[in-house]
Amino acid sequence: MTTLNPLRVLIVEDEAVVADELVRALGRGRYESAGVCGSGGEALRLAQRELPDVVLMDIQLSGAMDGIEAALRMQRDLGLPVVFLTGHTEARTVQRARGVQPYGYLLKPFHESELHSVVELAVSRHAADRRLRESEERYAGALRSMAGAVICTDVMGTVTFINATAEGLTGWRAVEALGRPLREVFRVALPSGEALKGSGLVQPAEAGALRTIFLTSRDGRTLAIEDNTNPIRDASGALTGIVILFRQKSGVPVPEPEMLPDAGGGGTPWANLAGIIGSIADPLLVLDADWRMTYLNVPAASLLEGEGEALLGRVFWDLLPASLHRLYYHEFAATLEKKKPRSFEMHHEQRGVWHEVQLYPYREGLLTQFRDITARKAKEQEEEKMEKLESLGLLARGFAHEFNNVLTVLLGNLALAKLSLPEGGAGRMELVRAHEASLQAQGLVQQLMTFARGGVPIRQLVDAGVVVREWFADWTKRSDIEYRIDAGEGSWPASLDRQQIRRVLSNLVKNAEQATMPGDAISVRLTRLGGAGAAAVDLGLPEDADPGAWLVLEVSDNGSGIQAELVGRVFEPYFTTKAEANASGLGLTVCESVARGHGGTIRVISSAGEGTSVRMALPAVAVAESVVVEEREEVRVPERLARRVLVLEDEPLIRHLISQHLGVLGCETVETADGNETVARYREAMESGRRFDLVIFDLSIPGGMGGAAAMELIRKLDPGVCAIVSSGYSDDPVMSRYQDFGFRAVLPKPYEPSALREMAGRLLAT
Repeated sequence: MTTLNPLRVLIVEDEAVVADELVRALGRGRYESAGVCGSGGEALRLAQRELPDVVLMDIQLSGAMDGIEAALRMQRDLGLPVVFLTGHTEARTVQRARGVQPYGYLLKPFHESELHSVVELAVSRHAADRRLRESEERYAGALRSMAGAVICTDVMGTVTFINATAEGLTGWRAVEALGRPLREVFRVALPSGEALKGSGLVQPAEAGALRTIFLTSRDGRTLAIEDNTNPIRDASGALTGIVILFRQKSGVPVPEPEMLPDAGGGGTPWANLAGIIGSIADPLLVLDADWRMTYLNVPAASLLEGEGEALLGRVFWDLLPASLHRLYYHEFAATLEKKKPRSFEMHHEQRGVWHEVQLYPYREGLLTQFRDITARKAKEQEEEKMEKLESLGLLARGFAHEFNNVLTVLLGNLALAKLSLPEGGAGRMELVRAHEASLQAQGLVQQLMTFARGGVPIRQLVDAGVVVREWFADWTKRSDIEYRIDAGEGSWPASLDRQQIRRVLSNLVKNAEQATMPGDAISVRLTRLGGAGAAAVDLGLPEDADPGAWLVLEVSDNGSGIQAELVGRVFEPYFTTKAEANASGLGLTVCESVARGHGGTIRVISSAGEGTSVRMALPAVAVAESVVVEEREEVRVPERLARRVLVLEDEPLIRHLISQHLGVLGCETVETADGNETVARYREAMESGRRFDLVIFDLSIPGGMGGAAAMELIRKLDPGVCAIVSSGYSDDPVMSRYQDFGFRAVLPKPYEPSALREMAGRLLAT
């Protein structure tokens, strides 16, 4: 409403006091009165003369015509929007009023603001309806003008439009065809004489294709026609009907009428909506006000696991699990009550299927459409999982450097203390326990670091069989469980992160131990692809994957197993089936991250009560066996090495520990805290003739030159420099491709001093 063009309101009210109040209330809202009257007959005459923007109509009026009949005539003959204003709320009156489909309903006594709102909404809705009708008329005009024949139906298969050409071919005039079932108007059969079944429509993939069929007209003529049938969908993608385009085809022999099926029988083509949209629509069904199914198409019958005819009349909720009734009933009930379309997502847990459910008020019930969105939900869940992993990775990376440094210092000092105390001495056992606890903390940090930017593995060419057997020898086994290992004695060359693979084995065997009872067995097996009965497709690999290019690491048990509906969630971060308070739900997520980081896959095969098998596929390396054997050959390290070692490390405690532990080997160490100082010391040593035999670089130096940049400068001075790189950031490319940067070895933090001594000793002794 504007002040230049106020809305004109006709008031139909037989109580003078109420009519006067309406005039005053509308005037305060700057509305204009188009007249006041108290009977239905007078209201019709006044409305025809004044043509108001909206009519306020009391239901109970003086005279023979009440407000409901007057409103019906106004809408039918004049197209005016009517708002009912009444104090009558009995069900019968309300039901009659709804049949008129008024543009508003206001109960007495009314509030002025409610009056203004209902008038504005009525005029707005009426204008929108008018625009829609005009659009439909233009659309219908375009269809009428088409040279080809056109028939449209609504979603229930009722003819809603037929143009002149279609009238001529079918023998049905529009006034007779509209509102009839399509099967009566468009009676068709295949050239073979068969009636078209439920799949008679052209599939979406065939859109635009024409086919030849036979049409039996109303007067019994048989015509050869070409048709193209497609669904009509609204803006949201919901099915609203179909459109059939067809034309007569000449030169085609026409069969005798008796050769064609009787289009009037119960077995006619498209006997119900399943015959119209069954082959192209989503599951679709119609419910009445008592939740009984009055129609359902073929996909809907399949969804409900029944036959279409047998399901008609059944209560919809009786065919669904009680959990779905409990969770989603209110969505259906609210749509039925408010008569407004609604859309929501429904999860059928028993089938593991997600549906988007679209509800539309239809007559006195609901039109219900299901769309399978399982694939979309799976993608969303995978994206959510990756977001969790990324957030966990950022958290891990944020404190990893500092925490790893602390653990390195702790492990180093415990090792020095153990060297100082004799076996069986006072305090020795306490040191051992503290050392074991530190190793557990080391494992937890490594587990967290697996998530940092995907847990980039620090790979080395190893024999996978040796890695598995070494881990098995170190694992503390339960005395009441039988352990079996089959890792072969041959060569299993692979480029692996030894520590990450050990972590995978520890997580999988720990899970197996928690799922087994005394007397059960746990198996650890390393095989080639296919050797353990693990087909490539079962591991997520291409069907034609080369068995020689893949190793399969399998851990299996005969324990309690995992419920089928939970198997798909075992790799989710924080998901766990364990009741223990300290269960993190990260063990299998770590394993999946390790497999992915190595370019492999991992799968869980399990069912309740039948045990579990976890299989991880890892890429093998096609190299000669001798290369791997040489890699694992032991190098004799002298007890005393009179060698010079240069150390770059920003943490004073770690620098001191490195010096102490290398001192055990008899080495002289020079400590530096910044890369610039390291380069300067190396240059001085070369110039003085007292070269360094080994350099140990910390990769990250906050606020200074780190190990990678310092190494690049030193290699320019001495291309043959012998160096180790060390860092708590395993995702740095220097750690995973250390040889490309000129380093001879890599030492991830936190590490035990024995690992440092062994690595330094091997390099200095060669």
